Amino acid sequence: MAKYMVKPSMHRFGLSRQIILASILGFVLYGVMAAKEKIPPTKSIRGHVTDRNKTSIVGAKVFIRNLSKKTTTVLVTDRNGLYSVFGLDPKVDYEVHAEYGKFVSGTRTVSSFLDRFDNVFNFELSEESGSPLKSASDGSIKRTVELQTPDQVTILGDWYRPSSKTDEKLPAVLLLHGYGEERNVWEGFINEYLLKNNFAVLNIDLRGHGASVLKGPERLVADRSWLTDSKQFPLDLGTAIDWLKSQNGVEQNRIAVVGGSLGANLAFLASGKYEVVRSAVALSGNPQNAQALARGSENFQPHSILYIATQGDDQRADFAQQFEKLTGFPVRVQVYQNSNAHGSKILQEIPEAAALATEWLKNTL
Repeated sequence: MAKYMVKPSMHRFGLSRQIILASILGFVLYGVMAAKEKIPPTKSIRGHVTDRNKTSIVGAKVFIRNLSKKTTTVLVTDRNGLYSVFGLDPKVDYEVHAEYGKFVSGTRTVSSFLDRFDNVFNFELSEESGSPLKSASDGSIKRTVELQTPDQVTILGDWYRPSSKTDEKLPAVLLLHGYGEERNVWEGFINEYLLKNNFAVLNIDLRGHGASVLKGPERLVADRSWLTDSKQFPLDLGTAIDWLKSQNGVEQNRIAVVGGSLGANLAFLASGKYEVVRSAVALSGNPQNAQALARGSENFQPHSILYIATQGDDQRADFAQQFEKLTGFPVRVQVYQNSNAHGSKILQEIPEAAALATEWLKNTL
């Protein structure tokens, strides 16, 4: 029987080599593309919960709220008072606070703008730590909150709710003080008017003022050039409004902004820029500075603003009239004679003004 030897053809060898080379090239290209499209690492939140004596608290609850999905994860501290969670989406903002018994900490924020993947928050729970303070005199619940702006400024503030309305959604008022002031200028107005009329209140220190003096690890000092800089105080405003929108206890379409002087200019900006801001009260504003802060805002349409000024306060009465021409319906101007009070002091010194501002909020929110 004849035997035949089949010789492999050079064509077959060449084709196999091409397939192998193509496969290798494909893997290389895939690796390059994967490197270019590197998936960011996930974030973690961890920390230690103690009492005022630095003793670890076992069984404290730590609440981590996903501000995108509006869901909350509850962790319980272990026998060492420690808590941790890993694998968090780096593109989402989170709020974190701790509770144990009657004590509640201030709120800390993890911002998606920051590339800080390991976030350590230690909480001390005590009477001085920002736990809810129930007062028989004003009937409110108050806690300290900490917000983080896109440019890494830490904003401190107080969050108030009427104690009789803890389970209800409420209209919310954001208070913004003037340049050189602190958030405590609003305390009388909060207790005597806003809480008694069932408004929830967020009262913050603007950057460079009061307790809001840190940008990252560096100390921050306010500069008067910021009065017309759309990249400074307006970032605090936007961060505060986003925080209010994230709260379960706030009616999303019933948010107002009340401001004095610098805060009045920001109230004007808020009314025209943010759809969720339904009403505003502006005390002693400056239309030129306000328009500078609003520079670059798309579809800017301020509306539903009450402008209050005093006749003896430089040009503020005239400024209020100028503001009126820039504002859509409803709009009102109220100028008080025989007074030179400015900004928040108008509400402190003129009870009729405080009552008018409250009534405006009740009717327009």
